Amino acid sequence: MMGKVRADLHVHTCLSPCGDDQMRATAIVEQAGKAGLDMIGICDHNSAENVSAVMSAGARTGLAVIPGMEVTSREEVHILGLFGATEGLMDLQRIVYENLPGENDQEAFGSQLVIDERDRVVGTNNKLLIGATTLAVEQVVGAIHQFGGLAIASHIDRERFGIIGQLGFIPEGLGLDAVEVANASLREWDYAYPVVASSDAHYLEDVGRNSTCFVVEEASFDEIARALNFEGGRRIITGEMEDLSLHILDIAENSIMASAGRIEIRIDEDPANDLLTLEISDNGRGMDEETLKKALDPFFTTRTTRRVGLGLSLLAQAARQSGGTMDVTSRPQKGTVVRATFCLSHPDCKPMGDIAETMRTLVVAHPEIDFVFEQKTNGSIYRFDSREIQ
Repeated sequence: MMGKVRADLHVHTCLSPCGDDQMRATAIVEQAGKAGLDMIGICDHNSAENVSAVMSAGARTGLAVIPGMEVTSREEVHILGLFGATEGLMDLQRIVYENLPGENDQEAFGSQLVIDERDRVVGTNNKLLIGATTLAVEQVVGAIHQFGGLAIASHIDRERFGIIGQLGFIPEGLGLDAVEVANASLREWDYAYPVVASSDAHYLEDVGRNSTCFVVEEASFDEIARALNFEGGRRIITGEMEDLSLHILDIAENSIMASAGRIEIRIDEDPANDLLTLEISDNGRGMDEETLKKALDPFFTTRTTRRVGLGLSLLAQAARQSGGTMDVTSRPQKGTVVRATFCLSHPDCKPMGDIAETMRTLVVAHPEIDFVFEQKTNGSIYRFDSREIQ
């Protein structure tokens, strides 16, 4: 079953000399939960010695932790290497250590703490992790791929340590799997590569500050790799619900999780009355009064894999910001109806977005569900029923 996974794939620990000493395993995992993340990637500078600790801490809460490393090439370009297992990552670490000269000066660059899954300091790393390896950027990318990883150019919209800032361009044929940006509004057409947004967090409060939503079957390395190639309906959503099509996808996924067999999505654009109405209804298990009262609370969720619920509250916020409203009605074992209105001329009214792609994603990913879509615009009606086109 396809669903939306929110990931911050670039998080440092206290092992990175520029990382805060509070960036320890359980603290990072707890902060990721507060930020509503389903997955994080641990990518310290030129080392992976704290990855296993964070993976163990994440396993206790259901947070997926992708093992990784941020390697600095000899040109001082930062490249993320993400892996499906620690074995490939340890092979990369061996190559990096063999090509990383110098020793750390704690007074100048900061401490490099090695921790266990309970946040206890078990040692220090004396290598010059803040430094550059002697590996060319092509060698870094080649080594990551050799050991089964994904190579992502770090924060390329920044001047320092980004590949464009350091080299002035992305070398032709480099073979990157994606590029990472700090500005989540940038997309693949800006760089001709898949684009992910990450926080590059060095402090706890920065975890999840920027993130990427992946439409995938589960929070795993393999699924992320498939999403970067847009395989089988999997795709990338950078940013936070920048258009209404993403809100529709999010609410429809709530219906799917509520065991709905039929989901109806209706959009009514009425420019004459300056009104846009969005209604999503399902025949799922519904909510009782107590649950319904909490439904718009951003810190409430019925999910066990994430401690923060965002979908309904974000749609309600989007409606209110545009001068509209949102109502939710629900009955146990009967289903739920979500109805939001928006003032079309309001400057904060979100664009419609790619509705066709959203519906395609839902229908392809969930062929067992009957999706009914209806859109009215100036009196014209477009309608389809997924059961009729299968």
